[in-house]
Amino acid sequence: MVFLHDKGGRNHAHAMPTAARLIGALWFFLVAWCVAIQVLATFPPGTPATYFPLSLGLIAAWRGWVFGGRGVGQGRGIAIGYGVTCAAQIAFLGLLVFAMRAVYLRALNNRYDGLADALDAVAMQFLAYADQSLTLPIWGVLLAGGVIGGLICETVAKRWR
Repeated sequence: MVFLHDKGGRNHAHAMPTAARLIGALWFFLVAWCVAIQVLATFPPGTPATYFPLSLGLIAAWRGWVFGGRGVGQGRGIAIGYGVTCAAQIAFLGLLVFAMRAVYLRALNNRYDGLADALDAVAMQFLAYADQSLTLPIWGVLLAGGVIGGLICETVAKRWR
């Protein structure tokens, strides 16, 4: 007898690699790379951003695999919802990771008095980066990529079961 649920309540049948998960990871990596190129245009001249597109792309590939390719097979509307939610997760996690990185680099120079001060700085840096990202090219590519990604994952899931 095969048990689909372990003691933690996880369904391992849904954790299996599928074509939709693979395409979701690849698509959202591509979307995040394009978004990162748009974000680089908002940086001040001379700002080092060597691994920024790759880092954001890897965050997106992870979310595309885990979340974007998961919500398929339930119809186009739900797939679009999963795609847009995946895009929002990419934006949130990208802002959070890079805000934490900026604060970490400042903390190496002893710029904060304690953990509470550093956490406050993470929140402030997150909001500053979010404000900087409020441009149509960035959010247009991200949201359109989420909608298209959801539809692509849905189509792939129906074609390759």
